[in-house]
Amino acid sequence: MPTLGKEMTMDRTNLNRRRLLCQAGAAAVAAGLNVIADNSARAADADNTGKASGLFDKVYGCIAGAYIGSAMGVPVEGWDRRKIAERYGLLQEFQPRRAQTQVLPPGTTEDGMERQKYMYLAIIEKQDRITADDLVRTWLKVMTNEKRQGMMRMTEQFDRDLMDMAKSGKVPARRLGEKGYAHLNAPIRCFHPIAVINACDEDSAIKDTQDILRVYQPMESDGFEWGAAYIAAVAHAFRPDVSVDSVIETALKYSSADMKKEIQAGLDIVAKFSNPINERKAIYDEFAKIYNKETCTGYYDMSRAHECATVALSFFKAAKGNAKDAIILAANNGRDTDCNCAASGGLSGAFSGTKTIPAEWIATVDAATKKNPYTNSQLTIEETAKGMFAALQNKAKKMSAYVELMKS
Repeated sequence: MPTLGKEMTMDRTNLNRRRLLCQAGAAAVAAGLNVIADNSARAADADNTGKASGLFDKVYGCIAGAYIGSAMGVPVEGWDRRKIAERYGLLQEFQPRRAQTQVLPPGTTEDGMERQKYMYLAIIEKQDRITADDLVRTWLKVMTNEKRQGMMRMTEQFDRDLMDMAKSGKVPARRLGEKGYAHLNAPIRCFHPIAVINACDEDSAIKDTQDILRVYQPMESDGFEWGAAYIAAVAHAFRPDVSVDSVIETALKYSSADMKKEIQAGLDIVAKFSNPINERKAIYDEFAKIYNKETCTGYYDMSRAHECATVALSFFKAAKGNAKDAIILAANNGRDTDCNCAASGGLSGAFSGTKTIPAEWIATVDAATKKNPYTNSQLTIEETAKGMFAALQNKAKKMSAYVELMKS
């Protein structure tokens, strides 16, 4: 297992591996198109099996899972698991969120979802995959002076610094991350929009993640490797023939040997328990032996990519892809709860859709969003899902035209 919380520098082998991950041929495009077409044809279907009813439901579930996880986890962000248990017993209801001197209503999200919302807005406008340049253009378009003031309550200081540099016009989009923090969990808790627009196409999801992450993190960040593994798993979760095991296998497929060891350590913990919600305290005690103040040190010590990805994949496995259970598990585990909940919920929502997400949870988050004057997008979860589904269909049409061209 790698040394946790330490600064990790990628050698040239890892950089070469990253480049290899980014290659995708026409055969892969055709295969991805077939999967999207199969999913899209069933998008409006419904069943009573508890599984997602089609691609739209999975898109909706992914967005909802991440937003809800963010809102559920942010009021107890940084808390110890024991403090959460003392205060709430089992945290499974939204609590008010404090933002500087103001208290925002239950269901309010936080900085990670603000980053997601910029990506969603950019993709919906373009109706296709986006690049680092596309994302930064959306920043500058949305970021009015009023919204800039709102960022004080909804984002981290480094978000504001990066946007100010982008606004200056002196730093290209793909060099902004040179001024950011390495190794943080942004691609795991924020990049669900990239997985959505690349649904069923793991290689393209990785390629786009590694391009857009350059806006946020320097190239030596291990967030690139961990982000590739996690986002590939989310993109895979949209497939119609997906299973819990195939999602985990996809994450491991794109992981280095050291990453596999760490992920497997988390999976081995949850495998010991048949009823994860009821046995959560024992699960948390096991995770606390790996992720704690002694093993995870430095800036944003609770918010590293390796921990967030491992926890999300483990709780996804423990919950068998049930988004509600995965979010509750992550919320009560303590540490960086909003990030870990968003990552667990987004992956599980992509897998199982909205059927494992309480409708009242979605309604609460939507109501809080509409009341929030500081967020950069007041679109409801369903409105965002419809915009993304339209973009995905438009992308599929372009892919189809390309395949026909290659056949001719």
